[in-house]
Amino acid sequence: MKIIQSIPKYGILSLLIIIAACSKENNNNTEPSLTGNWEWVKTDGGIANNIHDTPASTGKNIELRFTNDNKYLIYVNGTVASQGTYTLETQNCIHDHSDKKVINFSSPSEADMMIEKIDNTGLELSDNAYDGTGSVYTRQ
Repeated sequence: MKIIQSIPKYGILSLLIIIAACSKENNNNTEPSLTGNWEWVKTDGGIANNIHDTPASTGKNIELRFTNDNKYLIYVNGTVASQGTYTLETQNCIHDHSDKKVINFSSPSEADMMIEKIDNTGLELSDNAYDGTGSVYTRQ
């Protein structure tokens, strides 16, 4: 009789554990936000991997700014070099054949950039091309 009475108690406990586990899993899958300011660290790649640019080697300090309302500004040495709106879409990456987000800039002078990696402190973008370039940014 005690076994029959304890089944509902353990059933509810099991259900609560499952719900808690699912909630935690969903929170861990939240992608960090692109919104904010990103400072350029370096760009590498190109044909025969011959591009190795940094702020020190180019004399350029580049900052990307993304807003919550899908606007962007690109600053070069503190001056706005490009601005407009952006959208995020999903494309297949030629490097690892996975689906990744791409920043689609409204300005024709700005090439779309694939988000290779993003976390709370860093952003890695590529042009998703063979012999293309990849750039690294840090969150400000």
